[in-house]
Amino acid sequence: MTAARTRRRPAWAVLVVAVLMSAGCVGIPTSGPIQDGKTVVEEPGLGVALANDPEVDAGPQQILTGFLSAGAGGLADEFVVARKFLTPAASAGWNPRAEVIVYPSGGPQFTEREDGSFLVTVPVSATVDSAGRFTEAVPGSRPRELVFELVRDVNEQWRISSLDDGVLMSAANFEFLYRPVAVYFASQDATHLVPDLRWFPTAKAPTTAANALLEGPSSWLRDAVRTGVPDGARMRPGAVTISSGVATLDLSPEASLAGEADRRLLATQLSATLERLPGVTDVGVTVVGVPWERATDLPLVRDPAPLSGPYVLQEDRLAVIDGKDVVPLDDAAPLTGLAANNPAISPDGSVRVVLSGTGRLVLLPPDAAAPVTLTTGTRLIGPSIDRLGWVWTGERASTGTLTVVDSAAQVRTVAAAWLDGRTVRSLRVSRDGARVVVVSVGSSPTDVDVDVAGIVRDEDGRPQSVSEEPLSIGASLTDATEVAWVDEVTVAVLGLSGSLSVPTMHLVPIGGPTQPLTLMEGTAGIAAGRGERALYLVDQDGVLLSRASNSWVTVATDVRDPVFPG
Repeated sequence: MTAARTRRRPAWAVLVVAVLMSAGCVGIPTSGPIQDGKTVVEEPGLGVALANDPEVDAGPQQILTGFLSAGAGGLADEFVVARKFLTPAASAGWNPRAEVIVYPSGGPQFTEREDGSFLVTVPVSATVDSAGRFTEAVPGSRPRELVFELVRDVNEQWRISSLDDGVLMSAANFEFLYRPVAVYFASQDATHLVPDLRWFPTAKAPTTAANALLEGPSSWLRDAVRTGVPDGARMRPGAVTISSGVATLDLSPEASLAGEADRRLLATQLSATLERLPGVTDVGVTVVGVPWERATDLPLVRDPAPLSGPYVLQEDRLAVIDGKDVVPLDDAAPLTGLAANNPAISPDGSVRVVLSGTGRLVLLPPDAAAPVTLTTGTRLIGPSIDRLGWVWTGERASTGTLTVVDSAAQVRTVAAAWLDGRTVRSLRVSRDGARVVVVSVGSSPTDVDVDVAGIVRDEDGRPQSVSEEPLSIGASLTDATEVAWVDEVTVAVLGLSGSLSVPTMHLVPIGGPTQPLTLMEGTAGIAAGRGERALYLVDQDGVLLSRASNSWVTVATDVRDPVFPG
C-alpha cells in the first residue's frame, strides 16, 4: 500500500472495527504556564474494541481477515495485535502508518492464487498518506489490488510473511477515528496564517499535528509560505502532553538556535494549530527538557471574512446586496455600452473591475470617473483580486501563464506551466493571498481539474509564479465550471458529481471529501462569503438565492454574476 497522489461527533460509542462491515460515506465536518514535559498524556481515548489475537489453527483466509481487522483498529493498541498475524521478519518491515486506504461499503474481496498467495481487491474512496494528506479517489478508479503471502511458522500456524505497508479502513471507521486538522504556516509577508489541511488519528491529533508543523508544509504550498521552525528542529521522542489545557512539547536542541522573530512565529504557529483541538487552551514548549521562554504570538490574521457583499451586476450598474435590497454603487460609473460581466472587488474595496465583453479588463475608479482599460486579450478569465490589489486574469486558452495587473495598469506574467494547453474556466485567489484555485479543462470535456497552487511573491508582494505541481482536489467531480472560496480550507464548486444531471454547488475541502449541496435547477453562477451560511447562487433567470439550512431562498431578482470581494 504505497502512498498515492467535520467536526468530530460529540459522543463516543464503542465501535468494533471489522474490515468487512458495511460502511457509509465519509462526510465533511461542520465545520499557560510552561510545563516540564512529565505530565500524563490526556488525549481522548479511542472508542474502539481491541481486535482479537490470531486463532489457533486458523486457516490462511481467517488469518488475513483477522489481520485486516486488527490493522484497522491498530490506532488503539499501536498495532500490537496486528503484528501477531505476521512473521517476525514481516512485522519488522511493515509500516502501518505509511498509508490508510479508505474503502466504501462492500469491502475487500479475497482470491487465493495458484502459488498459495492471496490477492485482496478493495474499492477505494480515498487514501491518506503518512503525513496526513487526504486524496479523494477519482470516480471509476480501478480497485486496489494487494498481494499477501503466508507461511507456517515453527508452531505450524499460518502467518503473513509478505505484505505492503499501510492499512485498510472502512469509510465509517475512518470518519470516526480521524479528524481534519489545519496545520498553520505564515504568508510570505508574515501577516496572515495559511492552513495546510491534514487528517490525523483523533486520539493522537496534538502529537501528529505538532510533528507535521515541524516537518514543514506540503510541497505544493512550500514556496508560498514561511515557517519559524529552525532547520533540523524536531520533536523529541514522546507525545505532546496535555495537562490542565496546556499542550506541552519537547523540542530538539536545534530549536534553541531560533532568533526572536522565528521564535515568535513558531509560537504563533503552534498556538494556531494546537489550540483549535479539543482540550487545548494553551501551548508550552521545552527544549531538551528545559523550559523555553514563551514568545509573544504574532498578530497574524486567520481566515478573514469579506467586509461586504455579495456584489452583483444589475442592468448597467455594479451593485451590492443589502439584506434583500439591491443597492447600486454611486461611486462606480455606469457600465453602459461595456457589455459588462464578471465583476471583481478587492478585499478592502478600493479596486473594482469588470470584464467588458470577453477581451477587455476595465477598472471602475472609486470616484465614479469613466472606466479605464487595464489590459486586453482574446478571451479573458473572469478576474479575482488579491489582498495586495493585484487583479488576476489571463487567457482562457492557456499557454502556461496567468496575468496579473494592478490599478496603475502594470501588467505582469505569472508562470503556471501545468495550465499549458488547457482552457481555464474559473480562478479565485484565497483571502490570505497565498493560494489560487483554478478550474480548467483539457482537450476532452471530461478532463476537468480543480487545482490549488501556492502563490510565490517577491519581497514587494508582486506575484512571480505559482506552484510547479498544484494540489488536485474535488476528484469526485465529473464537471466543474466555477469556483469560490468558502473559508480558509474549503471552496465551493459549481459542477456535477455522481448521478447528477444538472450542475449544483459542491463544498470541496483543500484535501478532503467532496459534498454536493441541495440541487437547484438552472444554476448559472455561485458566490461565497465566509462559511456555509454565506453561500449564494444565481439562476438563469437572474434570481439570486442564499442557502438557508438545506434549501435555497430568494434574495433578489434581475441580477447576474454575484461575487464577494477577492
